[in-house]
Amino acid sequence: MLTPKERNYTVEMERRLLQLRSFLAERPLPALEDASAWYHYLAALKEIQGNPNNDVSFAATLMAKAFLQANFQAMSLDAADKAQGAPGLDIDLRLPDGRRLVAEIKTTVPYKPDDLGAQQKSTFDKDFAKLAAAKADVKIFFLTECRTFELMRQAKYRSKLAGVTVVLLPQGEEIAA
Repeated sequence: MLTPKERNYTVEMERRLLQLRSFLAERPLPALEDASAWYHYLAALKEIQGNPNNDVSFAATLMAKAFLQANFQAMSLDAADKAQGAPGLDIDLRLPDGRRLVAEIKTTVPYKPDDLGAQQKSTFDKDFAKLAAAKADVKIFFLTECRTFELMRQAKYRSKLAGVTVVLLPQGEEIAA
């Protein structure tokens, strides 16, 4: 069940997608040679979309919430409370039994066929460090992409995830590092 803030966020995503659908259906593509028309067309699309990465992250947070409710009875999480992209842990809450649970969420598609790209590794390392530094009873690293999940099985990543459970959303498959 969505909280009022989650419902508002989801309704706003839906509104933007409906507006985007309408825009694409009603406006023909510019002529190939008309750079100015292409710019205005793409700028209008960008304005309608807002930041789609935030929407993807929000949807991933809703999936994480469903996992936590099913597996930890964590009912107090509101996926819309923390702004997407804001600093700090993605999830930090007290479970009904008093334990502290922290989590990071990644929607990253690996840049390379068999590994993360350099910038991706850097952001993952920051998340690994946040999880390692957190004084929590339960630590989870949520991922949404199968290839990224499979990469976390490699020794070079597992060694950075000591005491952290890696979870593939929405399947709920787990790796205990």
